Amino acid sequence: MLLERKPSRRRALVCALGAAVSFLSVTAPAAAESPAQSVRDFADTFVTRQLAEHRIPGAAVSVVAGGRQVFAQGYGVAEVETRRPVDAAETVFAPASVAKLITATAVMQLVERGRIDLDADVNEYLTDFKIEDAYPGKPVTAAHLLTHSAGFAGGDFGTGAATAQDVHRLGEHLAGHQPRRIRPPGTRAVYSNYGMGLAGHLVELRSGMPFHEYVQRNIFAPLGMTRSTLAQPEPGPIGRALAPGYRLSGDRQVRATGAKYGHMPPHGAGFRSTATDMAAFMLAHLDDGGKILKPETARLMHTRQFGNAEGTSGMAYGFQEHTRNGRRLLVHRANIPGYFAVLALVPDRDIGIYASYNGNGKGGPDSAWALVNAFADRFAAAPAPAAEPAGPLPDPAGYAGSYRTALAADMTDLGKVSSLTSVTTVTAAADGTLTTTGATALGAPETRQWTQIAPGLFREKNGYRTIRFGADRLLATENPAGPLERLAWYQSPSLHLGLLGVSLTVLVLSAVGWPVAFAVRRARRRSPAPAPRPAGLPGWLTAALVTASAGSLVAMVADFDANQADFFLGGSPLFTAITTLPLLAAVATAAQVVTVAFAWRKGWWTLAGRAHHSVVTLAALAYLSVAAAYNLIG
Repeated sequence: MLLERKPSRRRALVCALGAAVSFLSVTAPAAAESPAQSVRDFADTFVTRQLAEHRIPGAAVSVVAGGRQVFAQGYGVAEVETRRPVDAAETVFAPASVAKLITATAVMQLVERGRIDLDADVNEYLTDFKIEDAYPGKPVTAAHLLTHSAGFAGGDFGTGAATAQDVHRLGEHLAGHQPRRIRPPGTRAVYSNYGMGLAGHLVELRSGMPFHEYVQRNIFAPLGMTRSTLAQPEPGPIGRALAPGYRLSGDRQVRATGAKYGHMPPHGAGFRSTATDMAAFMLAHLDDGGKILKPETARLMHTRQFGNAEGTSGMAYGFQEHTRNGRRLLVHRANIPGYFAVLALVPDRDIGIYASYNGNGKGGPDSAWALVNAFADRFAAAPAPAAEPAGPLPDPAGYAGSYRTALAADMTDLGKVSSLTSVTTVTAAADGTLTTTGATALGAPETRQWTQIAPGLFREKNGYRTIRFGADRLLATENPAGPLERLAWYQSPSLHLGLLGVSLTVLVLSAVGWPVAFAVRRARRRSPAPAPRPAGLPGWLTAALVTASAGSLVAMVADFDANQADFFLGGSPLFTAITTLPLLAAVATAAQVVTVAFAWRKGWWTLAGRAHHSVVTLAALAYLSVAAAYNLIG
């Protein structure tokens, strides 16, 4: 695919002047107030309040409009211990997955140079390994990678690295950690870090240079982004300017150490940048590609390329579509231990905002999204679209049920445990209104009401979001790579939590009380065929190991912020316990099944004793079945 650059200076100048006038009309109700001052007043109020309310150490914000940077400001502290202030031009943050926009831009550069065909099988480019041919005739393409629609299973366990020396070569990591293909490509967009890592590897192979070096030469250098890098380790000056990431531990800010680097830089691991550098990147994309893309390439990159459903947000190449006040935004968010960030463009207003934070705080990444929404409300206002139904509509009661994110369903690692507590419940009222409860992919607050405006398409009451229910049990949301899927009754987390509650009650009581009960039974034994002395051991081991397994999970969830880095690093004593104890419990349970069979056949123990052993066995099997469903076994 070859794309030719056409002169666009006059068009860009006209657009810039028009955008500046339009921006000024919104931002400066008083003639004396400049756009920069209006943005400053907004950011000073909003971001300062965010940092205080959500207990976040610092943030850096930049805003572009009319072809120039109109605002850049640091807030709070870059380093809690020294109180070093944040400087928008000097303080380096870790914007993580915002780097996916860098990766997509690099791929599109090679597309316009004829080095990558968006619709070609990626196996035509791969030299050191091949993508599994799970769906003959339906290969994975670069277009699928850039729209998160390749169909890979999910999983981020072990994708991080504590030091730059621990980082794998990109191609080696992709080859050794290739996930299963679980659906044909182009059928559903579900967020995939592996897919974007693979896209970056195509850049390496088709350019003949390491990914970070290609980006440095072809994106950062032309745009003057002198304090940005994807190299691991980062250059010394950038490393020294990096704001440490923090997490809350009680009332204290604690450094979020651990997964500082990663094995797949194209998806965001190890990315470092400043707010002013990211302003330069936004300006290039708002200026039809600026110095880094041809105008037609930039327009293609910004065009909707895939959607999980019509009428809802979709995927461009790298960018995610969102709407606010009827306006289309091109967005990417990021969230890793200690940092979160967001970049949002409003193309029809020629404005953009970038923000990066150095602490998870109490609000987490929702704080960044709140900033984007408030910014759009202030500087890209538009009338809310009408929600008038069109034609006969189906009974919405058919959409009622429980839903979870498709990403959680796709998980092949411990991350699936999070879906136990992240379910969205949909209920239907007699007047045809739907109510969703649960913040998953639908935004806070947790309860929202929706009105049907077309078959299966609902708009938020007194809001702007839309959702659509599909025939394949899919619920498409405003997150174009975060659809939900309807759960069957046996997949219900409520059912699973109930099973866990009942089984653990039996097993914990048995593990604690069995030694006493066993001694009493032995003293009063009247069985004509006494059990051999070791016969009771499998039952106690089963109860004890399951109890320990549940305890390890509770320890992980109780302070997940403290354990999150170890999750990305792929191990710690706690995670070893989490993954090992269920296996040991399964072995003990197998022995217990055999023991119980012999007990009933040979009349071991009393009737109550045999019943107790049987109940313990059933409880353990229930626990292990749930553990297997959430990837705790295998």
